[in-house]
Amino acid sequence: MADNNEEVLRRSLDAVDRHRNRLLIGLAGTVALLLFVFVRGATAGNSNTAQAILAHYFMLIIWTALMLVVVIQITVMTKRILRAIELASKK
Repeated sequence: MADNNEEVLRRSLDAVDRHRNRLLIGLAGTVALLLFVFVRGATAGNSNTAQAILAHYFMLIIWTALMLVVVIQITVMTKRILRAIELASKK
């Protein structure tokens, strides 16, 4: 039974590493998207105020969604780490 716990522990920690890598890639993509929308809104601000407001509104939506994803990912990783610690302590 101890070998099974070690395998579950290893898989849990590997899953946390995979999710962390995916989260970092997603964060980088979202930052690039936010930068693009900000530049678009800044350049549209001189000619068309409605486009600038719309671009900044989309930036706010993207930022809020990004924070929600980060909170969900932290929760998932925390649950996996706690489960791995629980299995490790049962030895």
